[in-house]
Amino acid sequence: MQPKTIVLQHPVSHGAENITELTFSRPMKGRDLRGLPLSMGFEHLLVLAGRLCGQPPSVMEQLEGEDLLTVVETAGVFFGSGRPTGETA
Repeated sequence: MQPKTIVLQHPVSHGAENITELTFSRPMKGRDLRGLPLSMGFEHLLVLAGRLCGQPPSVMEQLEGEDLLTVVETAGVFFGSGRPTGETA
């Protein structure tokens, strides 16, 4: 999967910088996942999303509703649908 850029519907400020888009790299390194549980909740996906787009928690915490959902969804997409379970696994 290639890097993905999303345009924020509601830009956020970080110091003198006005952040209007976030570009996510593909998580390929252990450092991206370090300290995160195997079963991640919303908070963990937000931490991961910040790591993947190179933004600190102070930026990620400013995201508004629709941008927040898009960011978390984008971070989750890099992991695919997960491992198969059930009788057909």
